[in-house]
Amino acid sequence: MATSMKSSSIRKAQVPVSCYFCKGQQIKWKCDDCNVRMCNSCKVTVHQGLPSTKDHAVVSIQDIGKSSPGSQAVTPVVISSVSNSYTTTLPAVTALLCSDDDLLIFKFSGKKSAKHQVIRGKLLKSSIQILQKLKKSIFDIAINKDGEILFIDYKTNKIQLLSPTGEVNTNLDTSPMVPLAIHVNKDNEVIVGMREQGSPYPVQDFSVRQVIIFGRDYQRKITLEFDKKGNKLFSYTLRIRTDSRNVVYVLDSFDDDDNGRVVAVDRNGRLKFTYDGQTDLVTFQPTGITITPSNNIVVSDRGNDALHVINSKGDLLGLQFIFKDLGIYDPYSLCFDTEGYLLIGCGREIKKDNGKIHVVKMTDSLM
Repeated sequence: MATSMKSSSIRKAQVPVSCYFCKGQQIKWKCDDCNVRMCNSCKVTVHQGLPSTKDHAVVSIQDIGKSSPGSQAVTPVVISSVSNSYTTTLPAVTALLCSDDDLLIFKFSGKKSAKHQVIRGKLLKSSIQILQKLKKSIFDIAINKDGEILFIDYKTNKIQLLSPTGEVNTNLDTSPMVPLAIHVNKDNEVIVGMREQGSPYPVQDFSVRQVIIFGRDYQRKITLEFDKKGNKLFSYTLRIRTDSRNVVYVLDSFDDDDNGRVVAVDRNGRLKFTYDGQTDLVTFQPTGITITPSNNIVVSDRGNDALHVINSKGDLLGLQFIFKDLGIYDPYSLCFDTEGYLLIGCGREIKKDNGKIHVVKMTDSLM
């Protein structure tokens, strides 16, 4: 009798998981967002046919074990080579973008308003050709599909547009909310991090900390503020980026020293993960973020002069202390150019220096 019960238990354990939709048994795919497994046919005819699943992450069952937490070794080499380094006219490059035609947009925001600058330029073989300058008090910058620079003027709480010809126009007034960070995604939507008036820290129960997605017409489409349990998603939005599926990645700051974390959230407000750095690091000060073609996230950590590379599930893939290894100091900002090179905007190493832009090649396995 005991033997019969044991055999029955074994047989039950060996019954394969069936397709969520058709109840068949040839499981090939899993949707991380829906948390369902499916066969080839239902993946195409059912799952992909739903408008709400357009940006969902569907992975092969064979790849699930390969990408599970702890299954992949962390590489200590994020940068395989340094191609070039440029010295700018600014004390630090606190934000950095590349346009589709490889024009470079970078900025510095200092304590004195006279030092605030946005510069549009072109990287030449041995220098940066300056094409355009704008002196304003600016929180953050973005670039739209027309090559126009969007910037946050924190003296007026306005989002303004700088055209290539030098015209400045106001596109959105966010008053009474204070805009903090801005990003334009692949669909030309404008994403803005905002907070209420008053002191930014500490974050109180009544504090309003939002990331808002606006359409091309600057009409509000989506507001991200709370997770599904009613907890605040953000403290202080420092930078925003999105991947090819329009998942939103926020550099979320806790204090004036830029200690913080990475918050990943989908357009439905579902928290995908938070990344707080490594447990053996005393601090984690994320100030720059960019996304690789394979949707890995690269984060610059000023507190440790390091680069962190994490995947779309929040697992650490690579960590490199770039000052120790390469002499790259004070990394503020990151972006990729059209040839796949990573650009790192930095502060000055000593007082007489100016900020630098380093052009580096990332390890292929992390791209």
